[in-house]
Amino acid sequence: AASFARRLLEMPDMSSEKNADARSKAQKVLQKSEQQGRNDFQIDYDEKNPFSIDCFRLKPIYKGTASIKCSYCQSSYSVDYKGKLCQTCGICSVGLDTVGLVTQSAVVRAK
Repeated sequence: AASFARRLLEMPDMSSEKNADARSKAQKVLQKSEQQGRNDFQIDYDEKNPFSIDCFRLKPIYKGTASIKCSYCQSSYSVDYKGKLCQTCGICSVGLDTVGLVTQSAVVRAK
């Protein structure tokens, strides 16, 4: 909570009068979280490292880590899920490169 409140307070728009209420709440959250400073839950999160979300495990895939995408909706997955059905769109297999939309019925007719 402290990290999120700090990032909110660093935003340029937070200094304007229209955001005075949000700024006040963020300052209170920051102050309270610094006083009570505890981490009840361990989560796999690094606020300084950009990431995308693995749509199967719902965990971060940090920049520089190998990942694959759904060719239809571009949802990200770790490489373990190559060939599995996309959890987001339910249309494509993850990690397959296509030249366009390829449907299952087109593949069956070609055989």
